[in-house]
Amino acid sequence: MSGLIILPILIAYILFALFMYKLTASKIVLIVILLFPFWDLIVQKGIKTYYQVFESEPIIYALPEFDKDGKIESLGLGDIYYTSFGYFTTTEKFENFKKSEKELYQKVNQYAELTAYMHGNNTKAIRVYMADDTPKRYEFIKKQKARYQVIASKPISYLFGFYKKRIYKLIDIQQNNRVLAESYAISSTVNKMRDFRRNVLWWQGGTGGSMIYVSGTSTLNLMFEKVLNMKLSNTNLNIYYKGWENE
Repeated sequence: MSGLIILPILIAYILFALFMYKLTASKIVLIVILLFPFWDLIVQKGIKTYYQVFESEPIIYALPEFDKDGKIESLGLGDIYYTSFGYFTTTEKFENFKKSEKELYQKVNQYAELTAYMHGNNTKAIRVYMADDTPKRYEFIKKQKARYQVIASKPISYLFGFYKKRIYKLIDIQQNNRVLAESYAISSTVNKMRDFRRNVLWWQGGTGGSMIYVSGTSTLNLMFEKVLNMKLSNTNLNIYYKGWENE
């Protein structure tokens, strides 16, 4: 259950019951014992709260150039934006793609570069053209050439591996890769007491995953909104796609 919905309620109930009476050393020990199976989640929740309070905004250095229609020239999202290649197999499916990705068509003039899921787990870089009168809808590419590109760093572990952080930079390659804005995503990737909760407390989700966990947080969407005036679909914006695996 995302966001530790159950845990705060449980902790509040325990503390209320204990503090209704005189706090003694034995009760302090009891509190420690009751909270011990969740200490890793409490730490991770504290880390996430810190970022949400003190680093809740992307860093903006400059804005891109917009044309008279409020569009940027081209946009490379291959590191973070994944879509199904099935959208491009027929005209009808491609029209559905245009409807689902209308923000790209409204804010990008020439083309957007994405990553497409192929058969199995294979992916390919793809350039999708925005203009209706373009002879071809897409083409496979080996390298992004869009003027504006969102580049993702590798996830780096912090605080003894309690969480990973990835930095996203919006760059302008026509200005020597000038960084226009920066954002981040963090993911709680280490669960020290996960096996104890599963095997002793039997707290396990229906699909075998953790019943309670701390979800990640990010300022990437906010960067798109403030810098590019664009809201991208979270369905395709897979910022936790690679490198965030649990231990």
